[in-house]
Amino acid sequence: MNLFHFLTTKVLLLCCGLTLLFSSCYKITHNTILKGQFHLNAFEINGGSTNFMGGVLPDYVDENGNVIGDYVIYMLDNGLMRGEYYSNGNLVYYRTGEWDMPTKDSIYMKIDVFVDGTFYIEQVSSSEMLMSTDKNQIGFFNIGEVASTLRISNGEQKDPNNTKP
Repeated sequence: MNLFHFLTTKVLLLCCGLTLLFSSCYKITHNTILKGQFHLNAFEINGGSTNFMGGVLPDYVDENGNVIGDYVIYMLDNGLMRGEYYSNGNLVYYRTGEWDMPTKDSIYMKIDVFVDGTFYIEQVSSSEMLMSTDKNQIGFFNIGEVASTLRISNGEQKDPNNTKP
């Protein structure tokens, strides 16, 4: 009877541990992937491969075509987010927006005139991810609702081609 009691206790503890582990996956994803500082490396619309960062952000590239712009996103507590756009190391402008994580693999974001939608999150590497949606409401040039892809990195700005197939 002692062996049965011992094994039953171990199985019960293992089941409880697994339940806690899987129920906390959302919280772990929420805190480790989304909180912090991120760099928007590319903004693509309608399934195209054109990075619209240079077309919509002032002084994103220099006269030689080198990227000197950096759009930094901070995911803050209480559903707030902040976007800061820098060109050549100088702050050009900033915006405040909102975010929420309705599921463990999607995020709703509304910030600036570029992003207003729920994006599916695909982790490409430990520091890079793709965020894509079929319905992003873009508020400039009367574009409206279109499919969009954001190529994002944390820690430092990265080449957006790293996340392309």
